[in-house]
Amino acid sequence: MKDLKLIKNYHSSVNEKILFCFPYAGGGASAFREWISGLDGVIDVCPIQLPGREERICENGYTDMKKLAVDISDTIEDIVENRECYFYGHSMGGKIAYETALELSRRGKKIHHMFISGCEAPHVEISNKIYDLPDEEFCSEIINFEGTPKELCQNKELFKFFLPLLRADFTLAETYCSKKCSPLDCPISVMYGTEDREAEYEAVKEWKPYTRKSFDITSFEGGHFFIKSEMENIWKNMLSRMKVAYVKVR
Repeated sequence: MKDLKLIKNYHSSVNEKILFCFPYAGGGASAFREWISGLDGVIDVCPIQLPGREERICENGYTDMKKLAVDISDTIEDIVENRECYFYGHSMGGKIAYETALELSRRGKKIHHMFISGCEAPHVEISNKIYDLPDEEFCSEIINFEGTPKELCQNKELFKFFLPLLRADFTLAETYCSKKCSPLDCPISVMYGTEDREAEYEAVKEWKPYTRKSFDITSFEGGHFFIKSEMENIWKNMLSRMKVAYVKVR
């Protein structure tokens, strides 16, 4: 059954190209609000809205990557078949994007290009996993992660409210590890922050064997969330590989 709540901002369009955006842990579709407005008229941007956040806050989050990939594939399969589709995922979103592309390939569907940022390759083990820590220790570790809002850290009740979502996302990201490298039939472009301690160059370059097509890697100034400070440069980097001219929206 298709869960249409999984896709935001999708509409039938004359624009043949569509970019599906997969969120990082704790992030929702709103993280790509500026992408939608900034790339308006250039390419359609369609964020994936996972349960447990924003208007889906009362729903339980996914903890099984394979199940999530199947459900997303069920939802977007027809779109992938009829339009020129691209995937972009940051951090946890990179792993979701890859596993979804892999599931679609099993169904005879393929995407045109995969863009991944701030994400180690699927077979690279995460050394300091936190998903199964007791609540107090888990919260302490979350506070240390780059990108955690100060308001969340300072408000215990608010933190408690978002705890199920955060734990589900970290379980999803940290328990997923692909022992077998299954390459895709689409190019992969990887981006990383020069000061990122969570996804360093040595870990992100390992994405190369996951494609039978071309592979490239680009560095940007910044830490794990360089995607915020380097947003426009990231767009230019991606659009050049889509063979689309970037037109700045005034």
